[in-house]
Amino acid sequence: MKNWLKKDQTEEKESHHSGTSDNPLHVFDYNDFLDRIMGDKELAISILEEFAGLIGQHGERLRQAVESGDHENIRQIGHLIKGESGNISAPALYESSYAMEKAGKSQNIAEQNKLLPVVLENIDSLTKAIREVLQKEQ
Repeated sequence: MKNWLKKDQTEEKESHHSGTSDNPLHVFDYNDFLDRIMGDKELAISILEEFAGLIGQHGERLRQAVESGDHENIRQIGHLIKGESGNISAPALYESSYAMEKAGKSQNIAEQNKLLPVVLENIDSLTKAIREVLQKEQ
């Protein structure tokens, strides 16, 4: 797609990613999310408010599932978070929750324990990024 966009448009789009410099995946790409919903900022705000209210609960449910060794629940919650984060253009959370989904499916306890703090940190970072966007948009 970059080949079809003018160079300055591609650079502008990439410059609006939110993320940390030590994380190669971006936390949240608001412009990409807006593109997905055809620029409807009112819809964006509504979706992001609901997402920000629910994602912490999903993280807590995932933590409980990992602590109790409930592999099927880990897989399901990982899948849920993966889908939701993909829909709102949050690649870091998408990737870590996808890895968690696979660890649940394979019943890999060591990987689940390794990934849990990563997923929870990505949830926290994403929630902060969303709240910043919501503050600017309202």
